[in-house]
Amino acid sequence: MICLALKNRRLIRKLARGLRQMAPRDRKIFLGHFVEEATFIELANLHSISIPEVEAALGRGLEIVADILEPEPPRWWRFWRH
Repeated sequence: MICLALKNRRLIRKLARGLRQMAPRDRKIFLGHFVEEATFIELANLHSISIPEVEAALGRGLEIVADILEPEPPRWWRFWRH
């Protein structure tokens, strides 16, 4: 149980670091979608941007979080990221 709690704390710290690295609007969109469960349309209206811009912001946020959680991707992934 203690080991699981320690892993959870590490994960939370990593996610917090990723959120700090995001641009302010990207962070708001990322949290709006994944925490508040807002739809793309709601986020687009809230931030006065288009849906493709919401998708791009979420993509940038997900890329930051993915890089934080797994800094060195598996070897097979290198072929797909470029």
